[in-house]
Amino acid sequence: MKYLIASIALLIVGCSNTRSVLNKNNYSNPIESTWVLKSVLMGDAMDMPCGFSNEGKIKEMNLTLTSEKEISGEKKKLFGQSTVNDFMGWYTILSFDEKTKTGKIKFEPLVSTKMASENTTLMECENRYLSYLEKMVDFKIEDEKLQLSITLNPLNGNVGKDPFAENYKICFYLIKK
Repeated sequence: MKYLIASIALLIVGCSNTRSVLNKNNYSNPIESTWVLKSVLMGDAMDMPCGFSNEGKIKEMNLTLTSEKEISGEKKKLFGQSTVNDFMGWYTILSFDEKTKTGKIKFEPLVSTKMASENTTLMECENRYLSYLEKMVDFKIEDEKLQLSITLNPLNGNVGKDPFAENYKICFYLIKK
């Protein structure tokens, strides 16, 4: 019985120590904050996140990037809200240039709640947001604004079928909440 109580006590202490390691922040995370999606660049067209002015009609699409690390210490936690569902996942800052305020980022596949909406426009907007968010590889910080982007090259087969098309840039422009 003594060994059982001692084992339980060690387990509790071990779990509480793991939590403090996960929350430990040894460095400055340049993008740690809650960000609100304000506009989207798709190729050469700038638009509102869902193609129309929100004006309080739908949930604000946001993204919270934390410094909370997973157990391995490499990936950091993220979570947010889209037009219908909440989502969460992990990201890694691969590089960051303090001088230019630019960096490389890698998002892991996101998971989300599975609520549906009768409004197909909102569901399409959410699907676009979440699928492109996972693909973003570059970031830039400027005056309380975060830009996430990816440049797709059709010659590499990652956009469309036109072999003569130019690079296609997708950018999310977010502001600090």
